[in-house]
Amino acid sequence: MIDHNILDHYERTAGDPQGLPHGHAIPPELWEAIDELLLDLHLIRHGYADEGYARHVERELAKLCADGSVVERVKRIRL
Repeated sequence: MIDHNILDHYERTAGDPQGLPHGHAIPPELWEAIDELLLDLHLIRHGYADEGYARHVERELAKLCADGSVVERVKRIRL
């Protein structure tokens, strides 16, 4: 699950997993999921995705994020 702790690390490193401090490994599949969600949200914001895809992304956010506050935080990230 994506939680605030993972997002803290993601934002601190500007999305670069190589910038994580030693001993703070984040599962690669979660890191990639955040990358993909941010790209999807960017496409939606700029009109490159239809409403059906936007609903799909909302379902993915709900499935991958620990709670609604994490979903909202992901939506606010701009890197």
